[in-house]
Amino acid sequence: SSSSSSSSSSSSSSSKGTAWYVCGPTVYDSSHLGHARTYVSLDILRRVSLRLHRDGVSSPRPLYVMNITDVDDKIIRRSMEIVSDGDEADPIALARFYEREFWQDLECLHVLPPDVVCRVSEHVEETIVPYIEKIMEGGMAYIIPENEMRQSPSGDGNEGGNVEGSVYFDVRAFECITEGKTRYGKLAPDVVASDFFSWTDNGANVNNHIDGLDENQSDITNDGENLGERDNSLQILRQKRDPRDFCLWKYRPRNPHPSSSSPPEPLSVSYPSPWGTGRPGWHVECSAMIERLSRDFETTHEFRIHAGGVDLKFPHHANEIAQAEAFGVANGGFGGASASAGACDDQSKSESESETESQAKRWKEWIPHWVHTGHLYVKGRKMSKSLKNFVTIREMLGVSKTSNGEPTTENSRDDDKKDNSSNGKNTDGTNNITHENAWTSPADDFRLWCLGLSGSYRGPATYSKERMEEASVIREKWVRFLIEGQECLDRWRFSTVLDFDNADSKYVNGNVSFSGKGSTKLWGHKELKLFQTATQCSINCQKAVLGQCSNSINGSGKGSFDLDGTTFVKELTFLAETGLAYIQQVKMNRINTDNPQTTPPPPPPEEPLRFVLETMRSQIDLVGFSPLTVHAGISGDNSLNLHSTSATAKNTNYSKKERALLDEIVAFRSAVRSSAIGGLRKKDGIAAVKEILGLCDEMRDYVFPSLGVEILDGKVGDDGRSGGGEWRYCSPRNGNKK
Repeated sequence: SSSSSSSSSSSSSSSKGTAWYVCGPTVYDSSHLGHARTYVSLDILRRVSLRLHRDGVSSPRPLYVMNITDVDDKIIRRSMEIVSDGDEADPIALARFYEREFWQDLECLHVLPPDVVCRVSEHVEETIVPYIEKIMEGGMAYIIPENEMRQSPSGDGNEGGNVEGSVYFDVRAFECITEGKTRYGKLAPDVVASDFFSWTDNGANVNNHIDGLDENQSDITNDGENLGERDNSLQILRQKRDPRDFCLWKYRPRNPHPSSSSPPEPLSVSYPSPWGTGRPGWHVECSAMIERLSRDFETTHEFRIHAGGVDLKFPHHANEIAQAEAFGVANGGFGGASASAGACDDQSKSESESETESQAKRWKEWIPHWVHTGHLYVKGRKMSKSLKNFVTIREMLGVSKTSNGEPTTENSRDDDKKDNSSNGKNTDGTNNITHENAWTSPADDFRLWCLGLSGSYRGPATYSKERMEEASVIREKWVRFLIEGQECLDRWRFSTVLDFDNADSKYVNGNVSFSGKGSTKLWGHKELKLFQTATQCSINCQKAVLGQCSNSINGSGKGSFDLDGTTFVKELTFLAETGLAYIQQVKMNRINTDNPQTTPPPPPPEEPLRFVLETMRSQIDLVGFSPLTVHAGISGDNSLNLHSTSATAKNTNYSKKERALLDEIVAFRSAVRSSAIGGLRKKDGIAAVKEILGLCDEMRDYVFPSLGVEILDGKVGDDGRSGGGEWRYCSPRNGNKK
């Protein structure tokens, strides 16, 4: 029955995994921090969704798709600028160079790679051209013939056939055929929409509009055409049936007419089509590739999320929606019947299909959820290559530059031939970043800024060195707690092992009992308070990433369920501060300089501190910080393995020996200082000197040998001065101090 079919379809859809589509870069130059903020913010959202999926969702894990625009006017122009005299420009080779650089930049930013990558150049003939053909069959696109640029805009009869020219989406036909059930420009802001319809065919007015456009608005009028070709742009604009119409296919003859001012189209970006050679318009590429991938992954995933920068919201994403809905109607979807060419009457419906089901099917949202990241500003102006106020990702990260700062297209199309000297990588493939470590990691500082210091990822943000320094200070506090906490934890665990190793043991009723007093497992008030703080922090962080905090807001200031990075960062900072205060208090309780003979209290139980460290590491790993931050304080395998002879254990013990040596040196200094101060107070210098010499002998005879070092004292001269000493490695041997 109809109801059972509908129920089955709904159930099938809900069991599918969610597919994300993210608009990737146009790869004609190095990416800047505006791009970085978008992809880092989306990476945080993606990681949260992956964690939620692992926590019990039965559907397939989310599928993350990103496109690469490698066919575009900007790439063509740039390739022509850098090509040697007499050589032919190769835009695809240039695109491969900057695409490779882009992936390396994302890796340095610790952004997860996409599951699927779609290059426009690899989808033109098999995906994009058939997609445009289907829209034309539905009567929602038309041709502006190349040889009839000055004919009347009505242009009847140009909807098909073998006429060569550029293909444009027909907005009025789209609105007429869809019977007002949808509209063009769903994502357009009101101010842009109203300006859209104020255009006229008056040449002066058109000129004013073109002159006032920035680099991200150019496609509103000329659909990606070169603004330098003003005459051609104005001619096309006047030939449009509606100023809102946009280009689906750009006709570009491989051998232009002698009177044409346009240079020959590079062969690597010239594709055949029913309307003549050329290349796709910018807006159609994403809609067509999503349609292709929807079929490829239809049994497992459904596209439910589309993301990108807010500058793509209109006209790019608005045009994507219009194209997808037009394709759906023409292909029998969105209502189950194809529209005849130029038809504006009611569409025929199957007699067995009810009106309600027809409407629901016809106007199902193409992609229901859209995520847009806000603009990045520098000194009050939007970061933009045209304004030359941008900072590249590589400059922020401190990646070494190329010798001449320019790419070379030679061999760039061969993915197996990489010039590692010019792409930010060392010859071994590792990232050539000049100063990355746990304390100084620009990539993690930038992620922290994107997460908690730049406001909502949906809203605008202002970048400055001062804000990055603020992020660095906060992250340094996190790292300090992780390092000092891990050091304390390892020291306390080591003390516990020594307590068991040195204890007198005997079997009592089949059980082993120990008389050692070096440690305790009893939780006190401080440990309970620390544990409770970490538990509440974990709960608050979870609410923050799920948008369940009472103060969560979106970019417009309205309450919403959205990522609250500010609260997340504040919670982790408070946890780090609480943990550092706990460690400092424990250290002070174990230091007693007034009475060195007093045995310090046993170290506290390790479990509370270990729980806090694990909580901290888990939360910062959730939002994508690199191992430099997540694993700060951990050197290799931190398990004790005191009795292991494996290579791993030996390498691990070296770090423990270094830590033990520092502990002993600090303790030795403290003891020497106490003896000297005591001798001065008692005015008994001889006794103080004897005690100091005894401490030196103890270091020579017991401490250093236990670490595998033997000290050989030099002879004492007639003047009472020591001739110095030597040291050499020895087999580590245990010994009890006097």
